[in-house]
Amino acid sequence: MKAIFKKLSFWLPVLSLLVCLYNLSGEDDKNLLLFLTSPLLLIFNPELTTLHYSMENEQTFQYILYGIHFVSWLAFGLIIEWGLSWLSRKSQERPPNH
Repeated sequence: MKAIFKKLSFWLPVLSLLVCLYNLSGEDDKNLLLFLTSPLLLIFNPELTTLHYSMENEQTFQYILYGIHFVSWLAFGLIIEWGLSWLSRKSQERPPNH
């Protein structure tokens, strides 16, 4: 259990959930914090704007944004952990220089 608290794949989604809850509370009414903390939301902003205007339900659109935000930070955490473990394995496989 202690090992999970040391992983980015745990903390990045937790921080993402905090940003989403802050947005859901109404304090971030223009979605600035939500978009500025998610590279994917910024990249897909034109497509999301088109989607927003074509949807009838505002709440469904918000949940789509929250899902993209959460999944992207979970994926970033997993990718970073994979890269760090790969580097760690590579450094352990290398014979010492004498």
